[in-house]
Amino acid sequence: MMDRILSNKWSVRIISLIFAAVLFTYITSSSDKAINMGESGTYVDVINNVPVEVYYDKDKMTVSGAPDTVDVTVTGSKGLVQLAKSQSNLVAYIDLKKAKAGTQNAKIQIKGLSDRLKATINPATAKVTIAEKVTKKYTVDVELNKSVIADGYQAGTAKVKPKKVSITGSQEVLDQIAYVKATISDEKDQKSDFDTTATVSAFDANLNKLDVEIDPGQVDVSVPVSKIGKTVPLRFQQSGNPADKTVTISSLTSDDTKVTVIAPESVTDSIEQITIPIDVTQITGDKTVEVKVPVPTGATSVNPTSVKVNIKTTKKQNDQSSNNDANKSSGQTPEAPATTTPDTTTPPANNDKDENSDDNSDTEDKQVSTEFRDVPITITGLNNSESFNTTFIDPVSGKVNITINGTQKEIDTVERSDFNIVANLSNLQEGVHTVPLAVHGLAANFTFTLTQSKAEIQIVKKVADASNQDLS
Repeated sequence: MMDRILSNKWSVRIISLIFAAVLFTYITSSSDKAINMGESGTYVDVINNVPVEVYYDKDKMTVSGAPDTVDVTVTGSKGLVQLAKSQSNLVAYIDLKKAKAGTQNAKIQIKGLSDRLKATINPATAKVTIAEKVTKKYTVDVELNKSVIADGYQAGTAKVKPKKVSITGSQEVLDQIAYVKATISDEKDQKSDFDTTATVSAFDANLNKLDVEIDPGQVDVSVPVSKIGKTVPLRFQQSGNPADKTVTISSLTSDDTKVTVIAPESVTDSIEQITIPIDVTQITGDKTVEVKVPVPTGATSVNPTSVKVNIKTTKKQNDQSSNNDANKSSGQTPEAPATTTPDTTTPPANNDKDENSDDNSDTEDKQVSTEFRDVPITITGLNNSESFNTTFIDPVSGKVNITINGTQKEIDTVERSDFNIVANLSNLQEGVHTVPLAVHGLAANFTFTLTQSKAEIQIVKKVADASNQDLS
């Protein structure tokens, strides 16, 4: 059967054609996908991410706009193409040695490629800007990541050496510099003074890093660290008396028995406890109330800022009603009081003074309140405050109203100069922040209410000062 097929010339031709088609398909599919055979028998391949070098007078000029890499398509014999792809000496370059200052389209060229290969570069040109170098001095600001300082501690004003660095670039780029920062991020949970080095970077107003030369690129930084917290006990003090005369206060307790005062050590040394007055004038029975913890004078904040106080009461027994109840239960009728005729020869005692004294005493002990309007909010605690601007977003005026509660006698002594409303910006960086408001200087026996307990404040870094530096 096979002999008959092979002896037929048409059968042989058909079989040969089938084998040729199968062989062509196999070779095409199994070849490297990046290599294709062209019409002239040459091979084509793409070499990606070829580095670009720019040649120019680096002592006097700056260049921007050149790409970091390009893609090169090479065409030629298979062996040369594969050799070019495997070697690492292929380099793209832009020659700007004789170019003048300004913006222009520069041709990108290739070196390190065999003359027998053809190259196509993508992109073929680059829009570059050539400018004269300018060097200026800038003050370096230190920036600490939040994780650098341990909880309960705060960083003081860091010292930088050198304080200023030289930044070189085109005038256009230098004009964009808004911040020059040495950022510390490697240190963690510091509880004492420490020294470190930090890399200096320049940023524009949107915190985009700028491509400039900085000398020196690193600075030495010394950071003072101090403890700012002390835990002290809470004491609750009854303020006023219940309006219901049959009720007395038996105890004032809380699950929170201590608070942490955030303040410099010089302030916390004199703080042994915090006394919170509890207004009981409206109490008619057992009740739990939430009260704010007052911030001691000189402190920045307390933690927690408020606590829940359990008020326990007892009922007084009325003596007359008790006697009546006893008489009723025994079946007796209480005796009518004896009637006496006043002695007209003896004038009645004059009790006006005593009665007036009692009235005055009642008035002085009466719980009242007074309101101070449009009290300015004082900003404290901002590190390097001379380098920042602050703007109130809410309240826009930077002022709030405060209502102070106490006895009539105490309220009469309160003046505007006795207290301050404070927003503490310690350890805060640029941006918009919502911070709690604290009242400093107000005696512990007063309670108070603010029209708002928090303020929204924006912190903006001032533009860095620059001064021309003589390079000669």
